[in-house]
Amino acid sequence: MTGVGRRDYLRLLLVPLAFTAASLLLFCLFVNRPALKGGTTPDLHFPKSLKDLQELVSTSATYKQEHWYYVLLLFSSAYIYKQTFAIPGSALLNLLGGALLGCWPLGFPLCCLLTAVGASNCFLLSRLVGANIIQHKFPEKIRWLQEKVHENEHQLFLFLVSLRVFPMTPNWLLNVMAPYVDVPLPLFFLSVLCGLLPYNLLCVQAGEMLSDIHSLDDVFTPKTLLGLITLALVMFSLSYFARKSKTKRRE
Repeated sequence: MTGVGRRDYLRLLLVPLAFTAASLLLFCLFVNRPALKGGTTPDLHFPKSLKDLQELVSTSATYKQEHWYYVLLLFSSAYIYKQTFAIPGSALLNLLGGALLGCWPLGFPLCCLLTAVGASNCFLLSRLVGANIIQHKFPEKIRWLQEKVHENEHQLFLFLVSLRVFPMTPNWLLNVMAPYVDVPLPLFFLSVLCGLLPYNLLCVQAGEMLSDIHSLDDVFTPKTLLGLITLALVMFSLSYFARKSKTKRRE
């Protein structure tokens, strides 16, 4: 790896520029929101807590009935914005999606798609910054992930999905490192789409029963976390035995 030079830091400036441009677009979409029939407009914002989310859903109920397509556009834009720039709060947005759009046929598939699109944007933004900056920032983690990707290249999709299913995986870090460990963008997109299905389903389903939830601990109970960990371990095991089987056939 070469050292970090002046050109690399200039490329790094593309991130705040992209963030500023995306923020301005989202702000313009927000300030130009249509008014209700009575001439008022609800206070739409990113929810900061579960209580804040419940109040937001309550105040936007009438607004959703009159301007359903705008609510859908604003929700999708905000979701992709947060995923692209690795801003925390995906669980609250999934809950909001379930409360506003229901689980089926729209809320759950839409959240899965938006997650994959936003993560892919983060992937592309990281690649735009350049390898020198990212590898300088996360050298050990990239080296570890590179080794694992090469070990599981025969079952790479299964390996990537199992990483996403595991509830303790830092998804934002995977998004940032993936361009530098030989993961192609189409495979990355599909692995995010499929790997976060269980997580998104839990949140969106809980969002349909938002009034019964008192904290995020009611969503991610020890039972559900154990289920996610078990599923991830099963997928890791499948990848491991597939690698062993291929090694034996070669021998």
